[in-house]
Amino acid sequence: MDWWMAVFLGIIQGITEWFPISSSGHLAIFQFYFIEEEPPILFDIILHLGSLCVILYIMRDEVRQVLVTFPKFLANYQNFGNLKGDERLIGMIIIASIPTAIIGFTFDSTIIGDFYTEMHLVGGCLVFTGLIVWFSKDYDGKKQIDDFPIKNVLLIGFFQGLAILPGVSRSGSTIAISKILGMDPVRAARFSFLLFIPAIVGATLLKIGDLNDTVSEVSEFSLILGFITSVITSYFSINLLLQLIKKQQFHYFTPYCLILGIFLIYTSLF
Repeated sequence: MDWWMAVFLGIIQGITEWFPISSSGHLAIFQFYFIEEEPPILFDIILHLGSLCVILYIMRDEVRQVLVTFPKFLANYQNFGNLKGDERLIGMIIIASIPTAIIGFTFDSTIIGDFYTEMHLVGGCLVFTGLIVWFSKDYDGKKQIDDFPIKNVLLIGFFQGLAILPGVSRSGSTIAISKILGMDPVRAARFSFLLFIPAIVGATLLKIGDLNDTVSEVSEFSLILGFITSVITSYFSINLLLQLIKKQQFHYFTPYCLILGIFLIYTSLF
């Protein structure tokens, strides 16, 4: 892998992972049109590790509080309906992760593989992302963690699971559906960031089993460059996204998703 390709893919990861425009969708597009071979699994893991490090840093206060509160949650989880604050937040993360994990284990890469070669499918998923982000623009809920229903948490986890399809944005779908269900927009974004942590850890563990002999396919220099660019772009992307959400400008990404999605559908089918 050339050094410039490592940098380019790191930038793409850092931007598309957090903006509601789908990182997997853009990877599929670049693989189809510009990249002859899929990036090695190890390189993909390193890029996501960069994004994970950034979110752990930005969400460090929440993550620290979750870790401190976890033993207390284990002692009281059977009384979940009455849990408040960080204990309830832990339960919500676990519950939302269940449908995500079920979808991830059920629809493996052999089933989803067609989406990476059929651009009209990627285009359709991008249109879906754009529409749900646009539809959420008029929702400015006030619900916080303590008054958010569990059935809604399951729905958020389901939408996160849909992000297994290239073109469906994980951040876009989870933030949008959380807003639609009445969650405060900033709280929705930060809850989505917390959900990313177990989701990416689980996905990475699955990919590690497929490493085999692919480690030698990419140099240490390329891995370092990819990691650094993923970290830098992730940091600025997350902070910009939070600013846009605070200003009620989350839906500004919809035109991009719709235009790109319709273009892919048109050029693929006609």
